[in-house]
Amino acid sequence: MQREEVLQNFGLTKAEVKLYIELLRIGEATANELAKHTNTNRTFAYDRLKKLLDSGMISYVIKDNKKYFKAAEPSQLLSILKEKEEQVRSILPELEQLKKPYKPGPKVELFSSKKGISTALNLILREKKEVLIHGSMSPFIKLMGSYFDIWNQRRIKEKIKAKILANENLSIPFSEIDLLSEEEKSNTATFTFGDKIVIAMWSDNPVAILIESEEIAKENVLFFNSLWNREIKIYSGIEGIQRAWMELVSKKSKELVGFGFSWDLAQIYGREFSNKWHETRIKNNIPARLISYDDKNSKKYFDVRMIEWEKFNIQFLDKDTSGPACITLSDNLIVQFLYTEKKLRVIVSENKEMIAIYKKHFENLWKKSKLK
Repeated sequence: MQREEVLQNFGLTKAEVKLYIELLRIGEATANELAKHTNTNRTFAYDRLKKLLDSGMISYVIKDNKKYFKAAEPSQLLSILKEKEEQVRSILPELEQLKKPYKPGPKVELFSSKKGISTALNLILREKKEVLIHGSMSPFIKLMGSYFDIWNQRRIKEKIKAKILANENLSIPFSEIDLLSEEEKSNTATFTFGDKIVIAMWSDNPVAILIESEEIAKENVLFFNSLWNREIKIYSGIEGIQRAWMELVSKKSKELVGFGFSWDLAQIYGREFSNKWHETRIKNNIPARLISYDDKNSKKYFDVRMIEWEKFNIQFLDKDTSGPACITLSDNLIVQFLYTEKKLRVIVSENKEMIAIYKKHFENLWKKSKLK
Protein backbone atom coordinates (compact mmCIF):
# COMPACT_ATOMS: atom_id res chain seq x y z
CA MET A 1 0.00 0.00 0.00
CA GLN A 2 1.40 3.45 -0.95
CA ARG A 3 2.25 5.90 1.84
CA GLU A 4 -0.31 8.41 0.53
CA GLU A 5 -3.03 5.77 0.70
CA VAL A 6 -2.03 4.79 4.25
CA LEU A 7 -2.21 8.41 5.39
CA GLN A 8 -5.60 8.85 3.74
CA ASN A 9 -6.81 5.81 5.68
CA PHE A 10 -5.58 7.64 8.77
CA GLY A 11 -8.31 10.20 8.12
CA LEU A 12 -6.54 12.78 5.94
CA THR A 13 -7.69 14.09 2.60
CA LYS A 14 -5.50 13.82 -0.48
CA ALA A 15 -4.61 17.54 -0.22
CA GLU A 16 -3.70 17.22 3.46
CA VAL A 17 -1.46 14.23 2.76
CA LYS A 18 0.28 16.24 0.05
CA LEU A 19 0.94 19.17 2.43
CA TYR A 20 2.14 16.90 5.26
CA ILE A 21 4.62 15.01 3.04
CA GLU A 22 5.90 18.29 1.56
CA LEU A 23 6.55 19.65 5.09
CA LEU A 24 8.45 16.48 5.97
CA ARG A 25 10.57 16.97 2.86
CA ILE A 26 11.41 20.68 3.22
CA GLY A 27 11.38 20.98 7.03
CA GLU A 28 9.33 24.15 7.54
CA ALA A 29 7.56 26.70 5.36
CA THR A 30 4.92 29.43 5.35
CA ALA A 31 1.46 28.79 3.97
CA ASN A 32 2.33 30.82 0.87
CA GLU A 33 5.47 28.76 0.24
CA LEU A 34 3.61 25.50 0.74
CA ALA A 35 0.91 26.60 -1.71
CA LYS A 36 3.58 27.22 -4.33
CA HIS A 37 5.42 23.95 -3.65
CA THR A 38 2.24 21.89 -3.88
CA ASN A 39 0.67 23.96 -6.66
CA THR A 40 -2.34 24.69 -4.41
CA ASN A 41 -4.50 27.79 -3.89
CA ARG A 42 -3.16 29.69 -0.85
CA THR A 43 -6.56 30.03 0.91
CA PHE A 44 -7.32 26.38 0.33
CA ALA A 45 -3.85 25.40 1.57
CA TYR A 46 -4.33 27.48 4.73
CA ASP A 47 -7.68 25.76 5.47
CA ARG A 48 -6.04 22.33 5.08
CA LEU A 49 -3.13 23.39 7.31
CA LYS A 50 -5.59 24.45 10.00
CA LYS A 51 -7.13 20.96 9.99
CA LEU A 52 -3.65 19.39 10.21
CA LEU A 53 -2.88 21.66 13.17
CA ASP A 54 -6.10 20.60 14.93
CA SER A 55 -5.25 16.93 14.47
CA GLY A 56 -1.68 17.38 15.82
CA MET A 57 -0.09 16.37 12.53
CA ILE A 58 1.80 19.67 12.24
CA SER A 59 2.84 22.60 14.42
CA TYR A 60 4.10 26.13 13.73
CA VAL A 61 6.49 28.78 15.01
CA ILE A 62 6.38 32.53 14.41
CA LYS A 63 9.42 34.19 12.86
CA ASP A 64 9.43 37.81 11.77
CA ASN A 65 5.66 37.92 12.31
CA LYS A 66 5.16 34.98 9.95
CA LYS A 67 3.88 31.49 10.70
CA TYR A 68 6.24 28.72 9.73
CA PHE A 69 4.65 25.28 9.66
CA LYS A 70 6.49 22.11 10.55
CA ALA A 71 5.42 18.44 10.26
CA ALA A 72 5.20 16.35 13.42
CA GLU A 73 7.61 13.47 13.71
CA PRO A 74 6.27 10.44 11.78
CA SER A 75 6.40 8.42 15.01
CA GLN A 76 3.93 10.93 16.45
CA LEU A 77 1.28 9.38 14.20
CA LEU A 78 1.17 6.36 16.50
CA SER A 79 0.65 8.61 19.53
CA ILE A 80 -2.17 10.43 17.76
CA LEU A 81 -3.73 7.10 16.80
CA LYS A 82 -3.46 5.86 20.39
CA GLU A 83 -5.04 9.07 21.68
CA LYS A 84 -7.96 8.60 19.29
CA GLU A 85 -8.30 5.01 20.45
CA GLU A 86 -8.48 6.14 24.08
CA GLN A 87 -11.13 8.73 23.20
CA VAL A 88 -13.22 6.08 21.50
CA ARG A 89 -12.75 3.70 24.44
CA SER A 90 -14.02 6.37 26.84
CA ILE A 91 -17.37 6.64 25.06
CA LEU A 92 -17.81 2.92 24.29
CA PRO A 93 -20.10 2.26 27.33
CA GLU A 94 -22.37 5.14 26.27
CA LEU A 95 -22.46 3.89 22.67
CA GLU A 96 -23.27 0.35 23.85
CA GLN A 97 -26.27 1.68 25.78
CA LEU A 98 -27.54 3.43 22.66
CA LYS A 99 -27.22 0.30 20.56
CA LYS A 100 -30.55 -1.33 19.75
CA PRO A 101 -30.60 -4.95 20.98
CA TYR A 102 -30.23 -7.45 18.18
CA LYS A 103 -33.38 -9.32 17.34
CA PRO A 104 -33.00 -12.30 15.07
CA GLY A 105 -35.32 -12.34 12.07
CA PRO A 106 -38.19 -14.79 11.85
CA LYS A 107 -37.32 -18.42 11.28
CA VAL A 108 -39.36 -19.88 8.42
CA GLU A 109 -39.75 -23.53 7.43
CA LEU A 110 -41.82 -25.11 4.67
CA PHE A 111 -43.56 -28.48 5.09
CA SER A 112 -45.23 -30.33 2.24
CA SER A 113 -47.52 -33.37 2.16
CA LYS A 114 -49.81 -34.65 4.92
CA LYS A 115 -46.82 -35.97 6.85
CA GLY A 116 -45.16 -32.56 6.75
CA ILE A 117 -48.29 -30.84 8.03
CA SER A 118 -48.52 -33.44 10.81
CA THR A 119 -44.95 -32.58 11.84
CA ALA A 120 -45.76 -28.86 11.95
CA LEU A 121 -49.02 -29.26 13.90
CA ASN A 122 -47.42 -31.65 16.39
CA LEU A 123 -45.49 -28.61 17.64
CA ILE A 124 -48.78 -27.41 19.17
CA LEU A 125 -48.89 -30.57 21.29
CA ARG A 126 -45.24 -30.10 22.26
CA GLU A 127 -45.61 -26.41 23.21
CA LYS A 128 -48.76 -27.11 25.31
CA LYS A 129 -49.97 -23.51 24.96
CA GLU A 130 -53.39 -22.21 23.98
CA VAL A 131 -53.83 -22.29 20.21
CA LEU A 132 -55.76 -19.69 18.20
CA ILE A 133 -57.11 -21.08 14.93
CA HIS A 134 -58.40 -18.85 12.15
CA GLY A 135 -59.82 -20.12 8.88
CA SER A 136 -61.09 -23.29 7.28
CA MET A 137 -61.17 -26.35 9.55
CA SER A 138 -63.32 -28.76 7.50
CA PRO A 139 -60.47 -29.56 5.05
CA PHE A 140 -58.21 -30.25 8.06
CA ILE A 141 -60.73 -32.75 9.42
CA LYS A 142 -61.45 -34.38 6.03
CA LEU A 143 -58.00 -34.28 4.45
CA MET A 144 -55.97 -35.38 7.46
CA GLY A 145 -58.37 -38.21 8.31
CA SER A 146 -57.48 -40.17 11.44
CA TYR A 147 -54.58 -37.80 12.21
CA PHE A 148 -57.05 -35.05 13.16
CA ASP A 149 -58.83 -37.36 15.63
CA ILE A 150 -55.53 -38.45 17.19
CA TRP A 151 -54.21 -34.86 17.27
CA ASN A 152 -57.43 -33.55 18.82
CA GLN A 153 -57.57 -36.30 21.46
CA ARG A 154 -53.96 -35.57 22.46
CA ARG A 155 -54.75 -31.84 22.59
CA ILE A 156 -57.66 -32.50 24.95
CA LYS A 157 -55.57 -34.89 27.06
CA GLU A 158 -52.84 -32.26 27.41
CA LYS A 159 -55.54 -29.68 28.28
CA ILE A 160 -54.49 -27.37 25.45
CA LYS A 161 -57.30 -24.87 24.98
CA ALA A 162 -58.34 -23.81 21.50
CA LYS A 163 -60.16 -20.74 20.24
CA ILE A 164 -61.43 -21.23 16.71
CA LEU A 165 -62.70 -18.65 14.22
CA ALA A 166 -64.04 -20.97 11.54
CA ASN A 167 -65.66 -20.73 8.12
CA GLU A 168 -68.20 -23.36 9.08
CA ASN A 169 -70.28 -24.60 12.02
CA LEU A 170 -68.21 -27.04 14.07
CA SER A 171 -68.42 -28.97 17.29
CA ILE A 172 -64.96 -29.65 18.72
CA PRO A 173 -64.52 -30.55 22.43
CA PHE A 174 -62.44 -28.36 24.76
CA SER A 175 -62.60 -25.37 22.43
CA GLU A 176 -64.47 -22.11 21.95
CA ILE A 177 -65.77 -21.61 18.42
CA ASP A 178 -67.05 -18.54 16.61
CA LEU A 179 -68.22 -18.28 13.02
CA LEU A 180 -66.54 -15.99 10.51
CA SER A 181 -68.64 -13.76 8.29
CA GLU A 182 -68.60 -14.16 4.52
CA GLU A 183 -66.08 -11.32 4.19
CA GLU A 184 -63.77 -12.79 6.84
CA LYS A 185 -63.60 -16.33 5.47
CA SER A 186 -60.26 -17.82 4.48
CA ASN A 187 -59.28 -20.86 2.39
CA THR A 188 -56.32 -21.49 4.67
CA ALA A 189 -56.05 -22.18 8.39
CA THR A 190 -53.67 -20.28 10.65
CA PHE A 191 -52.61 -21.79 13.98
CA THR A 192 -50.97 -19.35 16.44
CA PHE A 193 -49.38 -20.70 19.64
CA GLY A 194 -46.60 -19.24 21.77
CA ASP A 195 -44.10 -17.59 19.43
CA LYS A 196 -45.03 -19.82 16.48
CA ILE A 197 -47.49 -19.65 13.59
CA VAL A 198 -48.43 -22.49 11.26
CA ILE A 199 -50.23 -21.51 8.05
CA ALA A 200 -51.83 -24.58 6.45
CA MET A 201 -52.95 -24.46 2.81
CA TRP A 202 -55.32 -27.30 2.11
CA SER A 203 -55.16 -29.10 -1.24
CA ASP A 204 -54.53 -32.62 -2.56
CA ASN A 205 -50.86 -31.91 -1.81
CA PRO A 206 -51.15 -29.72 1.30
CA VAL A 207 -48.44 -27.28 2.35
CA ALA A 208 -47.70 -25.74 5.76
CA ILE A 209 -45.49 -22.76 6.55
CA LEU A 210 -44.01 -22.58 10.05
CA ILE A 211 -42.99 -19.10 11.21
CA GLU A 212 -41.10 -18.73 14.49
CA SER A 213 -41.20 -15.08 15.56
CA GLU A 214 -42.40 -13.55 18.82
CA GLU A 215 -43.19 -10.26 17.05
CA ILE A 216 -45.26 -11.82 14.25
CA ALA A 217 -47.04 -14.13 16.71
CA LYS A 218 -48.06 -11.12 18.84
CA GLU A 219 -49.43 -9.35 15.75
CA ASN A 220 -51.40 -12.49 14.87
CA VAL A 221 -52.86 -12.67 18.37
CA LEU A 222 -53.93 -9.01 18.19
CA PHE A 223 -55.60 -9.61 14.81
CA PHE A 224 -57.35 -12.75 16.06
CA ASN A 225 -58.62 -11.00 19.20
CA SER A 226 -59.92 -8.06 17.17
CA LEU A 227 -62.12 -10.51 15.23
CA TRP A 228 -63.02 -12.55 18.30
CA ASN A 229 -64.12 -9.48 20.30
CA ARG A 230 -65.83 -7.61 17.46
CA GLU A 231 -69.11 -5.97 18.50
CA ILE A 232 -70.87 -6.73 15.20
CA LYS A 233 -70.77 -10.06 13.37
CA ILE A 234 -72.24 -10.84 9.96
CA TYR A 235 -73.19 -14.41 9.11
CA SER A 236 -74.60 -15.73 5.85
CA GLY A 237 -76.59 -18.70 4.60
CA ILE A 238 -78.74 -21.18 6.51
CA GLU A 239 -75.76 -22.10 8.71
CA GLY A 240 -75.40 -18.45 9.67
CA ILE A 241 -79.09 -18.17 10.58
CA GLN A 242 -78.93 -21.31 12.71
CA ARG A 243 -75.73 -20.13 14.36
CA ALA A 244 -77.26 -16.78 15.32
CA TRP A 245 -80.42 -18.48 16.63
CA MET A 246 -78.39 -20.67 18.96
CA GLU A 247 -76.35 -17.70 20.20
CA LEU A 248 -79.59 -16.08 21.37
CA VAL A 249 -80.38 -18.94 23.78
CA SER A 250 -76.90 -20.25 24.61
CA LYS A 251 -76.55 -17.82 27.54
CA LYS A 252 -78.98 -17.07 30.36
CA SER A 253 -81.50 -14.34 29.54
CA LYS A 254 -84.58 -13.07 31.37
CA GLU A 255 -86.60 -13.15 28.17
CA LEU A 256 -86.34 -13.44 24.42
CA VAL A 257 -88.39 -11.00 22.32
CA GLY A 258 -88.63 -10.39 18.61
CA PHE A 259 -90.72 -9.31 15.65
CA GLY A 260 -90.87 -9.96 11.92
CA PHE A 261 -91.27 -13.75 12.21
CA SER A 262 -93.05 -15.74 9.55
CA TRP A 263 -93.76 -19.18 8.16
CA ASP A 264 -91.22 -18.39 5.38
CA LEU A 265 -88.42 -17.90 7.92
CA ALA A 266 -89.41 -21.09 9.75
CA GLN A 267 -89.02 -23.03 6.50
CA ILE A 268 -85.47 -21.73 6.09
CA TYR A 269 -84.09 -22.91 9.44
CA GLY A 270 -86.30 -26.03 9.50
CA ARG A 271 -88.48 -27.79 12.04
CA GLU A 272 -85.78 -30.18 13.26
CA PHE A 273 -83.45 -27.29 14.08
CA SER A 274 -86.34 -25.35 15.64
CA ASN A 275 -86.97 -28.24 18.03
CA LYS A 276 -83.30 -28.26 19.11
CA TRP A 277 -83.47 -24.50 19.61
CA HIS A 278 -86.56 -24.79 21.83
CA GLU A 279 -84.90 -27.53 23.86
CA THR A 280 -81.92 -25.26 24.54
CA ARG A 281 -84.22 -22.33 25.33
CA ILE A 282 -86.22 -24.34 27.86
CA LYS A 283 -83.07 -25.86 29.36
CA ASN A 284 -81.80 -22.32 30.04
CA ASN A 285 -85.26 -21.28 31.28
CA ILE A 286 -85.72 -18.49 28.72
CA PRO A 287 -89.35 -17.48 27.99
CA ALA A 288 -90.06 -16.05 24.53
CA ARG A 289 -92.50 -13.46 23.22
CA LEU A 290 -92.47 -13.13 19.44
CA ILE A 291 -94.51 -11.22 16.87
CA SER A 292 -95.25 -12.97 13.58
CA TYR A 293 -96.76 -11.78 10.34
CA ASP A 294 -100.52 -12.30 10.32
CA ASP A 295 -100.76 -14.24 7.06
CA LYS A 296 -102.63 -17.56 7.04
CA ASN A 297 -99.57 -19.86 6.86
CA SER A 298 -97.74 -18.06 9.67
CA LYS A 299 -100.77 -18.14 11.97
CA LYS A 300 -101.32 -21.83 11.35
CA TYR A 301 -97.66 -22.70 11.97
CA PHE A 302 -97.17 -20.69 15.16
CA ASP A 303 -100.53 -21.68 16.68
CA VAL A 304 -99.28 -25.28 16.61
CA ARG A 305 -95.81 -24.38 17.91
CA MET A 306 -97.29 -22.50 20.89
CA ILE A 307 -99.10 -25.68 21.90
CA GLU A 308 -96.01 -27.83 21.41
CA TRP A 309 -93.58 -25.67 23.41
CA GLU A 310 -93.92 -24.04 26.81
CA LYS A 311 -93.10 -20.41 27.61
CA PHE A 312 -93.55 -19.59 23.93
CA ASN A 313 -96.04 -16.81 23.22
CA ILE A 314 -96.81 -15.52 19.74
CA GLN A 315 -98.92 -12.57 18.67
CA PHE A 316 -99.59 -11.40 15.13
CA LEU A 317 -99.20 -8.14 13.25
CA ASP A 318 -99.31 -7.13 9.61
CA LYS A 319 -96.09 -7.40 7.60
CA ASP A 320 -95.92 -3.68 6.75
CA THR A 321 -95.75 -2.79 10.46
CA SER A 322 -93.47 -5.53 11.79
CA GLY A 323 -91.34 -6.28 8.68
CA PRO A 324 -89.42 -6.52 6.48
CA ALA A 325 -86.59 -8.07 8.57
CA CYS A 326 -86.81 -10.25 11.64
CA ILE A 327 -85.23 -8.70 14.73
CA THR A 328 -84.77 -10.77 17.90
CA LEU A 329 -83.31 -9.70 21.24
CA SER A 330 -81.93 -11.40 24.31
CA ASP A 331 -80.42 -9.61 27.31
CA ASN A 332 -77.04 -9.51 25.55
CA LEU A 333 -77.68 -9.71 21.79
CA ILE A 334 -79.67 -8.12 19.01
CA VAL A 335 -79.96 -10.31 15.91
CA GLN A 336 -81.31 -9.09 12.59
CA PHE A 337 -82.31 -11.78 10.08
CA LEU A 338 -82.40 -10.53 6.48
CA TYR A 339 -84.19 -13.46 4.87
CA THR A 340 -86.32 -11.67 2.28
CA GLU A 341 -83.27 -10.98 0.10
CA LYS A 342 -81.74 -13.44 -2.38
CA LYS A 343 -78.71 -13.87 -0.12
CA LEU A 344 -79.47 -14.84 3.47
CA ARG A 345 -77.65 -12.65 5.97
CA VAL A 346 -77.64 -12.26 9.73
CA ILE A 347 -76.28 -9.28 11.67
CA VAL A 348 -75.41 -9.97 15.31
CA SER A 349 -74.55 -7.13 17.69
CA GLU A 350 -73.81 -6.79 21.40
CA ASN A 351 -74.49 -3.05 21.48
CA LYS A 352 -76.41 -2.39 24.73
CA GLU A 353 -77.89 0.89 23.50
CA MET A 354 -79.36 -0.76 20.39
CA ILE A 355 -80.78 -3.61 22.49
CA ALA A 356 -82.53 -1.14 24.81
CA ILE A 357 -83.98 0.90 21.92
CA TYR A 358 -85.33 -2.13 20.06
CA LYS A 359 -86.82 -3.61 23.23
CA LYS A 360 -88.87 -0.43 23.64
CA HIS A 361 -89.90 -0.67 19.99
CA PHE A 362 -90.92 -4.30 20.51
CA GLU A 363 -93.14 -3.39 23.47
CA ASN A 364 -94.93 -0.80 21.32
CA LEU A 365 -95.48 -3.40 18.58
CA TRP A 366 -96.61 -5.97 21.14
CA LYS A 367 -99.39 -3.64 22.28
CA LYS A 368 -100.56 -3.30 18.66
CA SER A 369 -100.32 -7.01 17.87
CA LYS A 370 -103.09 -9.57 18.39
CA LEU A 371 -103.15 -13.07 19.82
CA LYS A 372 -105.20 -14.48 16.92
